[in-house]
Amino acid sequence: MIVAPLMLPIMGLAFSVSIGDRSKIVSTLLVSFAGIAMAVAVGFVLTLPIARITHPEAIQQIMIRTSPHLLDLMAALATGLAGAFAISRRDVSDTLPGVAIAVSLVPPLANVGILFALGEPNLASGSLLLFVTNYVAILLTGSLVFVVMGFRQAAMAPFDARARRRAVAIAFAALLIIVIPLSVASYNLIVTDKISARTYALGQEWLEGSGYRLMSVDAETADGTVNLLLLGDGDLPPLNKLEERTRDLIFSRTIRVKVVESQTLYIGTKSR
Repeated sequence: MIVAPLMLPIMGLAFSVSIGDRSKIVSTLLVSFAGIAMAVAVGFVLTLPIARITHPEAIQQIMIRTSPHLLDLMAALATGLAGAFAISRRDVSDTLPGVAIAVSLVPPLANVGILFALGEPNLASGSLLLFVTNYVAILLTGSLVFVVMGFRQAAMAPFDARARRRAVAIAFAALLIIVIPLSVASYNLIVTDKISARTYALGQEWLEGSGYRLMSVDAETADGTVNLLLLGDGDLPPLNKLEERTRDLIFSRTIRVKVVESQTLYIGTKSR
């Protein structure tokens, strides 16, 4: 990741688009595809020996790269601006932007290979969407910076306005397509966060005066339930009161309450 193997190919593609050089667009695109395939292959091959004993849900660094949102798109746009500006100026170090671009591109690609090796194609598609989001955003903003800084006039290469328009149009179309699933995911995240926060507050009120504590609320479940984890002992407050309080909040979801009885254990001479 720190070596940033995809930084120069994507910045080279952005530069080629900005100057309208068709041959360089094709060559840098092929180099990018080769780097993409290599990153996925390395993740896949290195994961195969441990695929049977590895569970992706237990690894946070894998799961956080499977559900991109609009915030990831905005971060990628800023990364592309910084990377292109740093490369185009001799007096600005490109080390930090290079690392930022590497963090945006290489880990999601490696994640794709890892998840395919673990037999999780649905999660792998989320990582692939994150990579495409970052790639397209960095390409567009990088091309914009190079155009604004006037590199086309300085480049000693044949200019093909049609090739540049076509490349930019394809990138913008891809960006618009990407925005749709990102917007849906962002909306769902906002809804689930709101449900979790409000349910937690109402759950605390529901348990007030009882021998139970509300440990966690999880609304991000595949089956659409809201899971409450309780810890304590004694009589549980009536469930219908919790249902009445949360009926208009959980958007027709089902509340699942899991109760864990607390125990006090002594080690040594004392008895339980």
